[in-house]
This record gives sequence, structure tokens and C-alpha cells, in this order.
Amino acid sequence: MLRRFLLLAAATGLLAGCYSVVPVGKGGSTNGEGVFYALPRTQICVDVTYMYYDLSEAVYSEYASEMLALDNFDVDKPYRIQDVQTSYTVEADPDHYYLVEPSGIAVQVDNRHLLRSVGMRPSEAASESGSASEAGRPTEDDAKLVLHNATADKMLPTYNLYDRTDTFYVKGDKPGQPTGMSTKKAPRSMRQRAQAAAEEIAELEDTRADIALSDRYTPEGKRDLLKQLEEKEAVLMAQFIGKPVVEKVHFFINPKPIASAKDTVQQFVLFYFSRSEGICESDDYEALPVVCTLRPDKTMQHVRSLGEKKRWLGFLSKGNFKYRLPSLAQMNLSCELFDYQVTLPVAQFGPVVNLPHKRFKALFDATSGAIVYYENK
Repeated sequence: MLRRFLLLAAATGLLAGCYSVVPVGKGGSTNGEGVFYALPRTQICVDVTYMYYDLSEAVYSEYASEMLALDNFDVDKPYRIQDVQTSYTVEADPDHYYLVEPSGIAVQVDNRHLLRSVGMRPSEAASESGSASEAGRPTEDDAKLVLHNATADKMLPTYNLYDRTDTFYVKGDKPGQPTGMSTKKAPRSMRQRAQAAAEEIAELEDTRADIALSDRYTPEGKRDLLKQLEEKEAVLMAQFIGKPVVEKVHFFINPKPIASAKDTVQQFVLFYFSRSEGICESDDYEALPVVCTLRPDKTMQHVRSLGEKKRWLGFLSKGNFKYRLPSLAQMNLSCELFDYQVTLPVAQFGPVVNLPHKRFKALFDATSGAIVYYENK
């Protein structure tokens, strides 16, 4: 019996290789010696770009909708969403730290305590790093944004200026032939001045169309003239809608780890937005909630379910490298003003696997946490 136990222990030692991986307490506190690493945890960054009109110098702002036929322009609600983008990166999960006692195996860990490579020399890791992603930003094919609050920026107003003609008759003048006549603009109200500015904008639109269709100008000359008209129009438009101001706000999301295959959706309010105030509190007047919904990939849920059924085999994987494989997830942001959808990798939604307890080479993506290169030795 003792001989059988010694043979089993010797076989286990041969399979184990020349290193050991031990789980440690939260934050990596332990009395052992070696290299600490943590499982990756994805952090999502949502960049919301919104625009509003500074009306402090817009003297004709109250006439903008009426005279310029602007669609959905409201002086009291100058804020609107302009763009939404997402990016992501990985950080150390404080609840999942491990201590590696490397003996004859190379382990590279970065300053975030994340695995960068196992069993690879620095030169090998550098040569294979081209497979890793340079930036954690989804491509245009992975994201879709639909805005519901766009403002039409062009107009075609129709009206006439209020001009006044004064005539001076003296004794002996024939009808229709006064001695004196003067034409001048009468003192105009704010409305009449706004009409004059709007008519000038309409004339610039007509002039722009004539220049664009004309063959009297060279391409360079046509471009210069159109640029001059655009600058004049911008000055006039600022008197109606003010100067556009663009600002960007960052929101960070740390998805909760999936505990079981039954966890399918995570939903919460990311922020509140108002057409009157912009980014606002939940109790502000006209505050609209922007709801974030995260849906993990169902195929990885199946993999996780299979893993849960085989937990009783866990003793065979003690001492292995543990790693969390990112899983694709769909993120939706919905509001009355816009809808946004994007697909991105989330480490918390993937299964924790045991890498084979033998010598191997592996390279890990610094942005998504995915395994980008693997080779058995």
C-alpha cells in the first residue's frame, strides 16, 4: 500500500512540472515567495459627446424656429446628444489573485498584476505581440448609433424687409411727380432686424447655389468663394442659434462576474440627460434615464454550464495556471434621445479555465485579456 502511494506521488510530481500556482487571499497577501498575478477584469468606458448652443450672444434666438424653419430647435432645450463611443481595458480582479512559484518556467506579469506571457522569453513575447490588439475600441461594424434628436441646420425663410419711401410735394407738382423723394429703412424693431438677418442668410443660400452650378470659376476660386459664404453665414446664424459648444463625459462600467449559467442580463441606469440641462441628476426636471443593458454570449453560458457539472474533478487541476477567458457581450444604451448598441469582450462573462499543468507557451492580450498565442512544448 505504501509502495503504491509513493508511485502515485512520483507520477503526480512528473505531471506537475517544475512550478506551482497557489490561490491567495484578496489583494494578493501571502507569506509565500514568487510572482503574483490576478485574473483579468474588464472595465468599459462610455464616451458621451453632447452639444449645446451658447445663447448668451444670440440676440435673435426667440425667432430662430419661426424665421429659419429649424426643425426641433427650442431655445429652452439647447442640449442634444451628438455621439457615443466605447472602449475597454482589463485590470486585476482583487478577488482572484494567485501566487506562482516559477522553477524553470518564465512568467511575465505587468504593473497591473496581469499575466502577459508564460514560458516565453522577452524577445519571443515581443515578436508575437503583433497578434494582440493595439486599442480596446470596437470597430464601426461592432457599434451602431441612432440619434433621435438631430437638428436641421439649413433653412429657407421667406419674407420682405420693411422699407419706407418718403415723398415731398410742393405747390405746382403733378401727381406722381413729387419734387422730393427719399427712400430709407424705417427704425426697425428686434423682429424686423431678425427678419433682415434671416433674409441675408437666404440670399447667401441662393448665392451658394449659383456658384456651385456656375462654370465661370476655377475649382480653387469656387472653393474660396464658398468658404467666404460659409463664414458669413456662420456669423449670422450665431445671432439666432448661438455658438455650438461640444463637451465629452466619460462613464466607467465594471460588469459583475457571472456566478452561474442562469445569469443572463445585467441592467442599470448609466446616467440621466435633459434637453434643458444636459447631464443631470435623477430628480432634475425632464431628466431622461439612459438605461444600460449587458447580455453575455449564450454560447459561453453553455461552456460555463458544462464546467459547473465537473467541479468534482477540481482536485485534479490544483496547481495549474488559472485564467479567465473573455466572452463577447452585447451592450445596449437606450433613451428617448438615442439608441446605441455595441459588441465587445468582457472577461467577467467568460469561464475560468485551467491551463494544462505542463510546460507551454502563452501570450495574453494587454487590452482584452484574450489568449493571442498558445503552444504546447
